[in-house]
Amino acid sequence: MKHQVTRDLFTYWEGLRGGRTAPERSDIDPAEIHQILGDTFILEYFSESDLKFRLAGTRLCGSFCRELKGRNFYDLWHKDDLASLKLLLTAVAEDEAAAVIGFKGKTERDQELDFEAILLPLRHYGQPKSRILGAASPADMPYWIGIWPVRELTVSSMRLIWPDERPAFLRNQKLAPGPQKKFSLAPTTAVASRGINNSAFSTERRIGHLTVIEGGRQD
Repeated sequence: MKHQVTRDLFTYWEGLRGGRTAPERSDIDPAEIHQILGDTFILEYFSESDLKFRLAGTRLCGSFCRELKGRNFYDLWHKDDLASLKLLLTAVAEDEAAAVIGFKGKTERDQELDFEAILLPLRHYGQPKSRILGAASPADMPYWIGIWPVRELTVSSMRLIWPDERPAFLRNQKLAPGPQKKFSLAPTTAVASRGINNSAFSTERRIGHLTVIEGGRQD
């Protein structure tokens, strides 16, 4: 995690969840993250292709020069990145992983700016696969940000983080007697660019919709 906003939100989320796989939406107190509130957002997960902003901070909306509430998260991204993003968000929503995305925003005047975003699972009334807490912040604050809207976003890197070193469905799985092994989604760190395909996420054996490798987390 390169940005302070990303680190601050992850630390806050980790503190809220305690020993749970994810905290409740109602656990969040905006006053406790007031310094990064303008960069944060909450998404509502309807389906693999429908992920809408329920809330979006003022600084984030300012980068796009528009209100993001009610908009589909996927509508912001270049079409070539959608398949990889949907795969990544499935791991966040269904398997309660954390995700970090590096991306570039581009204006209609071809001005570019690097951003980093973090996506963290939330539960809503005890139900998983419902809400996602996130934050996105630019690497710099050029004079034109807030004047010329950032439009299309393109992914430069993607990374999944298993806070407890393995997916939620494996944490609850009864293991056979003998030494226990740690697992992580392959790869734990994955670099993506325009035109990335799903093969970047497949190396070893399959369990459900995930590919699992032995060896633990690789930070």
